[in-house]
Amino acid sequence: MQAMVDASLKLVDSVQITELGARDGLQGLSETVDTQVRVTLIELLEIAGLSATEVGAFAPTSRLSLGTSPLPVLEALGHPPTDKVRSVLVPHLHALERAYVAGCRDITVATAASRSFCRAMLGCDIEESLHRIAQITEHAKPLGIAVRARVSTVIDCPFEGPVTPRAVAAIVAQLKQLGCRQICLDDTTGGGGPEAVGTLLHTCLMETPMHTLACHFHDTFGLANANVVEALEHGVRAFDSSISGLGGNPYFPGAAGNLATEELVYLLTGLGMHCGVDLPGLLLAGEYIDCMLDRRTESRVGRAMRAKIPSHGAIQQHNSR
Repeated sequence: MQAMVDASLKLVDSVQITELGARDGLQGLSETVDTQVRVTLIELLEIAGLSATEVGAFAPTSRLSLGTSPLPVLEALGHPPTDKVRSVLVPHLHALERAYVAGCRDITVATAASRSFCRAMLGCDIEESLHRIAQITEHAKPLGIAVRARVSTVIDCPFEGPVTPRAVAAIVAQLKQLGCRQICLDDTTGGGGPEAVGTLLHTCLMETPMHTLACHFHDTFGLANANVVEALEHGVRAFDSSISGLGGNPYFPGAAGNLATEELVYLLTGLGMHCGVDLPGLLLAGEYIDCMLDRRTESRVGRAMRAKIPSHGAIQQHNSR
């Protein structure tokens, strides 16, 4: 496999990472995270070199959010640098209007490849979710807003079981037709392995070029890194991840969080890929949010490297209180 990876990576050695910790990673917590903590986390992630972050969701009544508006975070952050993208999750047209007024010019829309999960996550069937996305993309284009789509349960559904690659590819084809700049395939349960990922990508390639696809892996069964390598071999050069492995799946008890950004960056670096992220800076961001949430990191890379690299002074000061 290593020879195959090396041969494929010579084609394009740059990988885009979309950081989800400040949105997907925090939304499932039982308590509301203070605005300043969220702002500081995003700032630390950007300082570490991450160029794309999801900062929140304009979905106060949606299952995608606990009702925490991203407005205070966006106001505190101010306009992003020209080399940074700060996106928000937008589930319907009204949310798009709110995002535009708030100055957002990059948004994420969501659907699922299984009906039961779509109903649980969005409160509607797949067809209705695609209709909403069509409305959003139609209005977003003249406003200069870029739309990224995420498709959940692309391999397995916690309610229905296995999902066929053709069902996913059909949704991908519709999202491409609607003008989504990127379509992210989300293995929501983390149940897929390299073989399933390879089959899925091969099938989706019949509907859209590989450069339009991204992958979002959970590490429930310890296969996230292997799945990243499989996706790289198929030409995928964009991945979602979450600092310190924050996040999870409220509909799948026992599911692990998102692939930790520390682990993704460590893997890509070891493969000779360029992602523009400073690992020590990333470790600081992870240690910061873990400290604020009083949690243990889910990242094995984070645990191992924190033992070698002294904590930042601000972290040490906080721990001494």
